[in-house]
This record gives sequence, structure tokens and C-alpha cells, in this order.
Amino acid sequence: MQRLKSPSKYFRTLYNIRKLSRKGSILTSNLTATIEAFDHESLQRNKIQSQDLGLRYFMEMDSDRTDITDMSVAELDNLLQELITKNRDKQLTKFVYQCLDKRKRMGVNMLKKLFRYYSISGRVDIVEALQKYCFKEDFNLYTRNGEFTHYIAKAQCMKGNSQQGLSVLKEAYIKYEKLRSFYRVIFRELINDTVSNRSEASMVIFKKYVLEFSEAWNDHYPLICYWHVCWSSNWFSDQVTSNELMEKSKVLQDIVRDKATTFSINILREYNEDAVVRLLQSLLKYAMMEEYAKVLEILFDYKLRNKDMRGCTEILKNCDSLGISLPADQQGRYIRMLIYKDYSDPKPEDKPKKPTLKNFKLKF
Repeated sequence: MQRLKSPSKYFRTLYNIRKLSRKGSILTSNLTATIEAFDHESLQRNKIQSQDLGLRYFMEMDSDRTDITDMSVAELDNLLQELITKNRDKQLTKFVYQCLDKRKRMGVNMLKKLFRYYSISGRVDIVEALQKYCFKEDFNLYTRNGEFTHYIAKAQCMKGNSQQGLSVLKEAYIKYEKLRSFYRVIFRELINDTVSNRSEASMVIFKKYVLEFSEAWNDHYPLICYWHVCWSSNWFSDQVTSNELMEKSKVLQDIVRDKATTFSINILREYNEDAVVRLLQSLLKYAMMEEYAKVLEILFDYKLRNKDMRGCTEILKNCDSLGISLPADQQGRYIRMLIYKDYSDPKPEDKPKKPTLKNFKLKF
């Protein structure tokens, strides 16, 4: 039934219906009760909506009337913090521009907090407003922090614009040489976010930029970070990306060769033995046999400490086929485990928690 918008028409219609009901129509009486119940519910719903709209309206009016002219830095910071807590981004942006117009200075810690919060949220517009504010109010802070362009880059990437975000980061990297170590950290954070968010398009863009940084400026840190995240991932597409990076970069091959044992020890602390097996495959592919043998010893020791007889046996078979010999003490521990089905670890405090054993096979 269509709702009657005019009150006069409503009462006239209701009067006519009741008049007809007095003439003896039971059905009309029931219809009248239905109309009254329906209209009462509609009126209640409109009343609630009107209250909500009114409350929101007066909250915005109260925000618009807030005068920051005589506020101290602490009071202004508290106001901005309250707006963040209530997710009132529109009002916060207005206050930022009021601070700009009235030359009001907020605290440095609050400013950086706003930059971090809205860059992670992907709010490029608010980050740009903060950037304009800082340019006018504290130019020294603005230049010391590289114009805060790294927050623009992060906001763009979090918004899904990886190409634009990394382009901004690249320009800042070129312009501010003294801040390059800081930009490397930002790059690493963006890499972790991108891989965890499973954005295939962004993965391709990041691959392009880490190789460019390595080749153009001999800055291999983003490259090794990107490779490491993809190598240790459980996703097949990430593992393929790590192999492609190894194929394209001779520098990366050398770094992986030099750090192979460190990578293996650290990743086994996370019980990710599959990643170690993939590393062994890469070392064998590029004929890095010395490093291959060292990593194999680390994996064999890990299997011994976890009493994985099947895994140890597979590693020994692999050593036999490749002509690699394991240290005598490791072989002795394996023999004792075969005989006694157990062995004594000389350093029990270093013994890791026993993970669930897999049907381990070392295949190449």
C-alpha cells in the first residue's frame, strides 16, 4: 500500500474508511486496523530516522562552529585525536585547512600520527592536505622528511595504485639521497603488504621496480627483500616469482649464495622446511655445490633433532647420488637413532618444538 504523504489526505481517507465501517462492513474494520498499524510503524520509523538525521546534523554543526583560534597545541591535538577515534575524516580535513588558514600549529607527533594513519588507510587526499599544511607551517620539518612524499607513495599503494605509488617513491629516492636508507624501509613495508594482499598486478609492478633499483643504483636491498618474501611464501605464484628474480639477476644469485646458510637457519625456526628444499633446488640449478652441501647439513641436523628418520634417510640417499658426505658426528647420530630409535641432544635447550612430520622426500 502506498504511503500517504499529505496529513490532510490521510485523515480524510481514514475518516471515510471508518464511516464505511460503521455501515456494517467487518472486512473494512479489519482493514482499518491494518492501516493504523502500518501507519504507526511507518511514523515510528520516520521518527527514528529524523532523530538520527537531526543528531548527525547538529554534530556536524557543532564541529563547524568549533573555533580553533585560541586553542593551545595540546587542545588542538586532543581535538584531532577525537576526530580520528570517531572516524570523522571530513571534519578532520576541514580542521587541517583551518589550521593552514589561521596559522595554527599542531604537535609534531600528532602530525606524523595523522600521516601514518591516513597513508595506511589509502587516503591520498588527506595526506596531501597534511603535506600542504606542513609546507606552510614548518618548512624545515617538511624538507627534513623529504616533503613527506613517502606517505603519498604508501597511500597510493594502499589504495591500489602501485605504479603511481612506486613512481613517487622513486622520485623521492633520487631527490633525497640522505634519506635512501629510510626509503628502503618503506619499500620493504610496501613489499610485505603487497605480497600479503595477493595482488597479482601489483606483484608485476614491484618486480619491475626492485630490479630497476638494483640495476640503476646498485641498491639490492629491495630486491633481496622481495625475493625473500616470495621464496618463503606458501603460494606457488610467489615461488615462481622468486625463481624468475634469480634467473634475471646475477647479483641476487651471488647474495643468495653468500647468505644461503643464514636464510636456511632462520626459516627453519619457522618450521618452513619446504622453503629450504626450494633453496637447495636453486643452489643445485646454479651449481653452487659448496653452499648446497652446507644447507643440506643444516637440514639434516634439523631432521635429526626432530627424530624424522624418513627425512634423514632421504637426505642420505641424495648425498650418495651427488657424491656429498655429511659430517661424521651427524652420521653417528643417525646410526644411533636407527639402533635405539632415539638419541640424546647435547644441547636440549636449543631443541625446537617438535612440528608435525611430513612425508618428506628430497626430489630434484
